[in-house]
Parts: sequence; structure tokens; C-alpha cells
Amino acid sequence: MFRVCLNIALLLLFFSIKGQHYFYGNTQRLYSLEAIAYQSGNNAHSITKPYNFHVENKCSFSDSIFQLGVFGYGSDTNSSRAVILPVFDIDFQLSPTTNNTYLSSGFGVQCELNFHPKVSFFSRYSYRSGQASEYILASINNRGTIQGLGFLEDSSNQFKIHELDLNLSAALNDYFLVSIGRGKNFWGDGHRSLLLSDFAPSYPYLRIESEFWKVKYINLYSVHRDHFYSSDKQNKFSSSHLLSWNIIDGLNLSVFESVVWSGKDSLNRRNFDVNYLNPIIFFRPVEYNIGSADNSFLGMNLKATIFKKHVLYSQLILDEFLLKEIRASQGWWANKYGFQLGYKCFDIFKLKGLGVQLEYNRVRPFTYSHVSSLQNYGNANQSLAHPLESNFSEILTRLLFQKDNFSCQLTYAYQQHGGNTFGNYGGDMFSSYSTRMGDYNHSVLQGDLIQQHYLGLNLSYLLIAKSNTAFFSRLDFRNYLTLQKENNLLFSMGIRSNIWNTYLDY
Repeated sequence: MFRVCLNIALLLLFFSIKGQHYFYGNTQRLYSLEAIAYQSGNNAHSITKPYNFHVENKCSFSDSIFQLGVFGYGSDTNSSRAVILPVFDIDFQLSPTTNNTYLSSGFGVQCELNFHPKVSFFSRYSYRSGQASEYILASINNRGTIQGLGFLEDSSNQFKIHELDLNLSAALNDYFLVSIGRGKNFWGDGHRSLLLSDFAPSYPYLRIESEFWKVKYINLYSVHRDHFYSSDKQNKFSSSHLLSWNIIDGLNLSVFESVVWSGKDSLNRRNFDVNYLNPIIFFRPVEYNIGSADNSFLGMNLKATIFKKHVLYSQLILDEFLLKEIRASQGWWANKYGFQLGYKCFDIFKLKGLGVQLEYNRVRPFTYSHVSSLQNYGNANQSLAHPLESNFSEILTRLLFQKDNFSCQLTYAYQQHGGNTFGNYGGDMFSSYSTRMGDYNHSVLQGDLIQQHYLGLNLSYLLIAKSNTAFFSRLDFRNYLTLQKENNLLFSMGIRSNIWNTYLDY
């Protein structure tokens, strides 16, 4: 399937196309661009990331809004030259609670070619190795993984990971943009996403973006790995749609749907199911038509921008539910849903570069799970949505300041999670819901309650803007209460090139 998608993408290069450019990076790098996306008032769609704005007619910004870095490589949105840069991941970690030290290292190369106005190409390869700290291993629902990258090698907690991200994209005209590659996608306006986040490792995808009037419509076909079901790697697939509608300036409504299925079932090898190639069909009718028990989701995102500086946003995810069971209020297990409420503000106190964010997330037990991990909403033993997966509530606040090449981010979160230590209470999306404890009386935070406080401070100074390479120093503190109270403290410093966010706040 992936080879077929590649051939399609290459054929598209021969069409007449308009200028476009993707913007990669973590929260610190994209803060200025995000501020303009929310405040522009000219029909920019902020829900989809990585950001892509057609250079001619979308947000009115220039390269000068980005941090420039110590070395002179900016965003170059209108440049047709190729840029090849080294990438680094040198991370020294100290755990004061155990007095242990860890060192991970990674080296690679990044290439960007923007054949403006015809086609853009991005690729980054790196090789990373090191040892996981106690802080990472003690994270909720860790299954022998390094967040966002891949798997530990064995019980020694060592990892050696080859990481490849790439994106080849071409615009057919003013309305259609097709991309094929390997990477991540993020759909939402919050720090977390209940629809699709950049938490799990990268995966192959084909993405088709259609934009006209006040509407943006995305088809995303992707391939995911499953290592939880058996010791052998198995493939599963997903097909997702997102419809984003800017109703009026400052008000956006987005509708989401997705389906996940196993590449192989007990009867035959399905691979990519052509029934899900239809770009506009709803998945539930398709499932009933082909007699499938695939895992499907519906969702919604609503965002309102007030006085250009203040943003209210929300999300709703529906995995499965029956209205009569909700009305009965008996805690039926299959009423699986979650919601998000949030607020963010840019340039508070009229200080440019200072932003604040408040967010609340809550997800019922068994959401995102299925009979088998081959059909759940995960990739490489990690969640494609929220890091805490399901059966949790979270209050989170972030303060971010950016000036020139300096960035500072302060995060606090209070999280409650119902664990599965002594049974399946719906807090682990990789556990089959067929092993649940009965059909009724299920509620959020049931099971083995974990209460957790997280406090994190991240300081960085940008060195190379084009590869988002920065010197960083961060402190992560986790206080959690299960049967007894425990503390985890991790100090980190080094040089890192970031395409995506690195999450330690869970």
C-alpha cells in the first residue's frame, strides 16, 4: 500500500502547483506562528499540525517571526535552495532521588528542499542510543518504550533506535495538497489531543488536504505497528477524516472520524482495506456493510477566539455509546467517551512572547481500547491520543515565554488515573476490554487510583533554527500517590534537534 501511495505522490509532481511549506518543531519554536494563526482572522485553520499555509494567500507572516538561531538558517519559506544540516540529541540526565546518571546520544542529518512553487521535501534521519531513566520507566502505562521514539532493547533498559521522518508534498492547485511520508500528525488546539496527537512514534502515512472557501478537509491513511499482541511485529491500519469549518472569523467547528483495523485476522490477511479508501464516507455504515468489528471513533473540536488574544477550545471523543444507557446512569462499560476544555492567551500583560494555557481533560474507562491491541488506538505500544490513555482526569496549566532565541516553559499538572494493577478497570488501552470486571457500575477513576502532581521547567536557547537545534536544560518533578507516596526527580541538559514535542509531563 505504501509503495502505491508513493507512486501516486510522484505522479502528482507533474501537475501545476502553488507554493506551500510545512512548519515543523516543538511548542517553543512554533509559538510565534501559532499566535499569528489564531489571531490572523483570515481563514487560517489552526487545528491541524504540522502547520501548512499556502504562502501567497493565508496568514500574513514573514520569516522574521521565527527565532533566528545563533547560526543563520531561518525558515526560508520562499527559498528554492536545498538546506542540509546535522541534527543532535545529546542528553545528560541526573536522577537526584537515586543518584543515578544517564547519557543518551543521537546524531543524524536533515534535508529540506522547497522547489517553490512546485514541491517541498523534508527528511530527517538520526540514530539514538542510551539508557532509560527511572523517571521514564515509572511513567503510567510504560510498556518498555522510549516516549515518541520506540522500544527498549531488553531488561537492561537500553535503547538503540533508528529514527526517520520524511514528507514529500505537492499541491495540485489552490485547493488540493497531497503528502506522503513518515512522521506524526496532531489534530487539536490544546496541549493534549483526544483525537490525534504527536505522542507515539512516527508512522507511514498518505495525507490529502482539500481547502476551499472556509473549509479544510483532510484524509489521512496511516500504517501502525503492534508489538503488544505478540512478540512479532504486526501491522494495523487507520483511516481518518477531519473537516474544519471556520464558521465566522474567530469561530471554528471541526468534525473527526477514524477507524482502526488489523492487517491480519483469524481468517485471512486483510492489509489495507479498500473499503476505507472512500474519502467522504462515514465509517460506521461501512463497517456494518462489510460485517466488520473494526474500531471506529467520532469526535468534534470547537474553538472560539475572543479579542484575538484569548482562545477558548474544546474537544469531544466518542468511541462507543448508547443514549439509553447514558440515560439509565448505571455506568455501562461501553459508554466510552472523553472531553477537553481549554483556554490559552498570547502576549499577556502586553508582553510579547508571554503566553498562558489552562486545560482540563477527562476520559472514561475502556476508551480507545478493543478486543485486541491490533485494533486499539495505539502505535508501537504507545497512545495515538492522550498519554494517560483512559480512565483519568487531568488539570494542566502552562506558562511560556519566548524572546529572541531564548524560551522558557513552566508546566504544572494534577492527574488522577485509575490503574489496572489488580484487574482490568479500563485504564490501560492495550488490555482487552473482554477481560473487564462486569458490564455495569463503571466510572471514571475506578480501579487502583493514582494521584499525581507534575511540575516541569524547561529552558532552551536556539542554536540552529532550521533544524530547531537548541541547548536545553530542564527539571521534571513527579509526586505520585498509589499505595504509598513516591517522588521522581529528573534533571536534564544537553543539545537537541526537535521536530516534535518531547513529553515528560504525565
